[in-house]
Amino acid sequence: MKGDVQEVVCRYDISSDILGIKVNYDFSYEQTVEMGENLFLDFDVNNVPVSLEILDASKRFNLPKECLKNIICFNIDICVDEKSISIDAKIGVLMDNVRNDQFFKSFISNRGNFPTNLVHLVLA
Repeated sequence: MKGDVQEVVCRYDISSDILGIKVNYDFSYEQTVEMGENLFLDFDVNNVPVSLEILDASKRFNLPKECLKNIICFNIDICVDEKSISIDAKIGVLMDNVRNDQFFKSFISNRGNFPTNLVHLVLA
């Protein structure tokens, strides 16, 4: 399985508490997979993971909303195999001028029969 590194951009909407992460290149959207409660992964027409939307982001990361306005690092590994899709992510923010890293994982069955793929997304 080959792993591609893609730069992403993050956008946080403090009023709706939604964090959006998407690759930093143009793509043609194909479909969305719900990875769990309030977590959505988008695939392009080539079945490559290209964006992630996290609803209630401050609750998921157990961080004040203000901290999510200034993300200093974001790394996501997305692994698609014939049986499952998994996400392993780390987000870094400044909290009281101290770096605070939070982690999350998500895992579902590959019911969409997406082809095997490994993508590493990093903050641009």
